[in-house]
Amino acid sequence: MTFVLGLAGSPRRGGNTDLLLDAALEGAREAGAEVRKVSVSELTVRPCTACGRCADGARCIIDDDMTGIYELIDRADVILVASPVHFDGVSAQMKALIDRCQLFWQRKYVLKRPGKQRVGAFLSAAARIRTDFTCPEATVRAFLLTVNARPVRTLAYAGFEEAGSIVDHPSALCDARDLGRELIEATIGRNVH
Repeated sequence: MTFVLGLAGSPRRGGNTDLLLDAALEGAREAGAEVRKVSVSELTVRPCTACGRCADGARCIIDDDMTGIYELIDRADVILVASPVHFDGVSAQMKALIDRCQLFWQRKYVLKRPGKQRVGAFLSAAARIRTDFTCPEATVRAFLLTVNARPVRTLAYAGFEEAGSIVDHPSALCDARDLGRELIEATIGRNVH
């Protein structure tokens, strides 16, 4: 069974990005996948200290909740990254998680052990109407490529300040649900797992 990991980077539960991720995970579940949502703000993920101790590709020496995230990433066939835009970037919680994936960078680019093929997508909502998603999208793309997940698509919506206001968008939640289904169909079709 295809395993989908949803990384929720918003510190606001039930917010717009959270709702987009829930819809995408529901679409994946409807397509027959096993799904798991991880709310990063509820974890203890300390920042990377650039100590270099992960150079062997085996483990990070920082003992916190990231250990479990490494295991979930290793298992995942599909990775959905959901983060609101904070100062033109991903949330601090999501950035800490991404930076701690130096372990995967070592494996893929230094040790030449890329691991399992995956697919991934980015979901985001921003409060400002005139939001450029280029910076957060580039960060997520670098993360996905590092964990060997081919970035498939970005769903990004601007102008949603109030928690839950994304439901007023005519297609956002349907688009996210469709994306979840499409990713599972693409994964099964490519026989990624």
